[in-house]
Amino acid sequence: MRLRIVLAKVNPEAIPVPTRCTYTGCSGRKFHLRQEVRKSLRDTVYQQVQVHRYQCLKCQRTFRVYPEGASRAQTSQRVKGLAVMLYLLGLSYGATSLALEALGVYLCKSRVYDAVQETTKRVPGLTRDQVFAGVKTPDARRRSDQRQMQRRVVAAGHHGRCDQWAGPEH
Repeated sequence: MRLRIVLAKVNPEAIPVPTRCTYTGCSGRKFHLRQEVRKSLRDTVYQQVQVHRYQCLKCQRTFRVYPEGASRAQTSQRVKGLAVMLYLLGLSYGATSLALEALGVYLCKSRVYDAVQETTKRVPGLTRDQVFAGVKTPDARRRSDQRQMQRRVVAAGHHGRCDQWAGPEH
């Protein structure tokens, strides 16, 4: 099975020029660049990106325009995608958080959970089972057998021991 991974790019120079006002009820199409501000970003490459603040000439309200791969969130789309990928490959939320921290980006396990949930809303049916459909390794089968045996031991009331393997008590 071949797994193709495409992560979002963060391009700080690619700031689109707005074509219409972002506010509902306003049909403004002319804007004035009010300010260029720096925004902190959690990313593997960039710690900050430049953001443009525009003012709509019709309603006089201001709004921000973000570069490709960045948004209002503190975390870049690339890091969110990497977190989802690591989770789908079998890491827990906590282990994904630790792996990202080893790559130089801190993302707590609850933010990893949020990124996974956000992605599954946009891609219905995206689960680990779907990613690994039809792929069974001998280790996975053995772990499954171990889990079933643990359930039997607990259900039988042996408190973590099974008479089959434990032998006589001393």
